[in-house]
Amino acid sequence: MATSKKSMTDEERAALVKKLSDDLEDFVAERSLAARKRKGDQPADTRSIDEIVEELKNHPAFMKEIDYSKPLPPEIEGLMQIKYESENPTARADSYRDDGNDQFKKKKYAIAIDNYTEGIKSKSPDLDLNAVLYTNRAAAQYHRENYRSSFMDCICARKFKPDHLKAIVRGAQCCFQMNKFADCLRWCDASLMIDPENKLILDLRVRADKRKREQERDERKQALQERKEEAEERKLLQAIQSRGIRVSSVKVSKDSKLDPLLLTAMECHNPTGAKVHQDADGILHWPVLFLYPEFAETDFIHAFCETNCFYDHLAHMFGPETEPANWDTERKYKADAIEVFFENKDEEKLYKVNPDHSLLDVLKHKKYEVTAGTPTFILMVKGSKFQKEFLTRYKYQ
Repeated sequence: MATSKKSMTDEERAALVKKLSDDLEDFVAERSLAARKRKGDQPADTRSIDEIVEELKNHPAFMKEIDYSKPLPPEIEGLMQIKYESENPTARADSYRDDGNDQFKKKKYAIAIDNYTEGIKSKSPDLDLNAVLYTNRAAAQYHRENYRSSFMDCICARKFKPDHLKAIVRGAQCCFQMNKFADCLRWCDASLMIDPENKLILDLRVRADKRKREQERDERKQALQERKEEAEERKLLQAIQSRGIRVSSVKVSKDSKLDPLLLTAMECHNPTGAKVHQDADGILHWPVLFLYPEFAETDFIHAFCETNCFYDHLAHMFGPETEPANWDTERKYKADAIEVFFENKDEEKLYKVNPDHSLLDVLKHKKYEVTAGTPTFILMVKGSKFQKEFLTRYKYQ
């Protein structure tokens, strides 16, 4: 495991080595004494062989498995420092690589990555060793499904050794996993120039080529669909503008491919995404929003036919046979008692709508502008206290 402990002094290092050596000598001497006692029919060590082996395993000099999730014994930390404190950066990097490989075999990829990283930080002048460290870290990242990080390590490995086959193979696999099939083919070809008979790469290249063709086909279909939708949008916009209806454009960045006048570029108030559309007879149907500021409530009409008048909708929504809205506890909102207004935001002025007029008549009003693709109207009870107070906030026409 990678460690960043403070370096020991020469005296501390010598003392640790002597202590470990003395401990080992005492352990061996104890075992020899027990053997001599058994020969002289003296009381012998009653521990089983398995118990003795287990004790050996726990001695710092013989430990193979270390639980890095727990604090390390001082002896283990000391041994690790001795191992990694070599003044030779290549020897230090090589030690980290070996430990990383051990952890990789145990599928402890996170710990393996830490070791390979420390090996890289050692800055060994050995180009091949650096290529191996990056390639091995790429393999560990790949098994953790960190494909982008793995791919970047493959690129770094090839900077030290351009023809490092394992790095090229791993890079091709990363490209495939990231759906970069054109790149995958290039990395496969680079690999086959070194090993033309590499079955893994030959199979990967076939799969990548097939997926690349499918990807290009899907992209062509998508582009065709987008062009078709754009043409329909332009036709729809032309129909709207030919009626004299003003539509506010949206702000788009300079790099955007969207036409600010296209309805696809407009936000719709309706969460279902309903938008204005034209039927087979060329009649427009608009999504319309009714606002009730007295109660901070709204109603959404998904398709308000441009030839229908407002009263038709009011009679349907607030007629005598219709159950009142749960917020209209006083049952004030009736078709004949409701007045409709629209707001001109530039002037901050309200304009009253004649309920007998069609939606098209209102949308053609020189002061009306459709915003966010959705005509919006304010509904209040005629002569109510709330309406009088509300109208005082606006210029009223």
